[in-house]
Amino acid sequence: MTRKWFVREEAETDPDFGCVPSRRPAEELLERGVVVLDKPFGPPSNQVSSWLRKSLDLGKTGHFGTLDPHATGVLPVGLNRGTRLSPALSETQKEYVFEVSLSESVSESDAVEALKGFVGENSQVPPEKSAVERRERPRELYEAELLECLGDTLLARVRCESGFYVRVLVNQLGDRLSTDAEMPDLRRTSQGEISENECVTLQEAVEAYKEYSDTGEVTALRDVVRPPEVAVGHLPKLAIKDTAVNAVANGADLGAGGISRLQEGISEGDRVAIMTLKGELVALATAEMTSEQMYEEHGSAADLESVHMEPERYPRRWN
Repeated sequence: MTRKWFVREEAETDPDFGCVPSRRPAEELLERGVVVLDKPFGPPSNQVSSWLRKSLDLGKTGHFGTLDPHATGVLPVGLNRGTRLSPALSETQKEYVFEVSLSESVSESDAVEALKGFVGENSQVPPEKSAVERRERPRELYEAELLECLGDTLLARVRCESGFYVRVLVNQLGDRLSTDAEMPDLRRTSQGEISENECVTLQEAVEAYKEYSDTGEVTALRDVVRPPEVAVGHLPKLAIKDTAVNAVANGADLGAGGISRLQEGISEGDRVAIMTLKGELVALATAEMTSEQMYEEHGSAADLESVHMEPERYPRRWN
């Protein structure tokens, strides 16, 4: 989703402080960055995350949204302090492409009608092998599209909220078509604003890190380890003045007077990303005003959830 920006107060950013995300030094990327892995078929997500931790000599890694062992595709993994970005990305919308194997052939029109019937709120009970409590819960399906129908084999795409089980959908789809249904293939094609085109393999990540370790060359590493801002691409944003950065990075809630630019469509209670004018992530916060109120009024604009920038990056100043 592309959001329009509004200027509340014109401000410039001092080039002597902070850093444009694309120019981050390798050490900082390895400490706070994200690797968007193309999860291979077979191992569980935790195992893939652990392999990455060991291969890149890291203290900690954590994936943002579990994929089944037999699923492939987009698996963002936070590195060291980058693991704290999990709430921002784990809970966002996801897109999947999957194959359905039916015990009986169906017509394309019946398959389309059955699949479209799931768009909206669905009641789902997690599969037996899931890591969460098996109780019925509502989950939203935003889009459903039949890509191919070959009688007893379907290829489909869905976009859904976090926590939606495609495997449960496939079982329910079989019931609706009055036949048994299995899912031999599942691939996550996007998460938030991260698409499968941005994925790298575990081998590519290992080779890039080895080149950096052996030679100090960072080009390949920058292609593999993304700055933390990649995890907040889907969130509405507030760009604050240089003079407000230090206070927010020290844990102070954001006042409307510290905002230089803001995006449209923010509602009270929304999670927002507080950014510098260079595009650096400062903090995640909960909006206490709408976009219109932030633009026109004074007072507390956002209540901090978590800080993602060291306070010393910008000097302490007073407006």
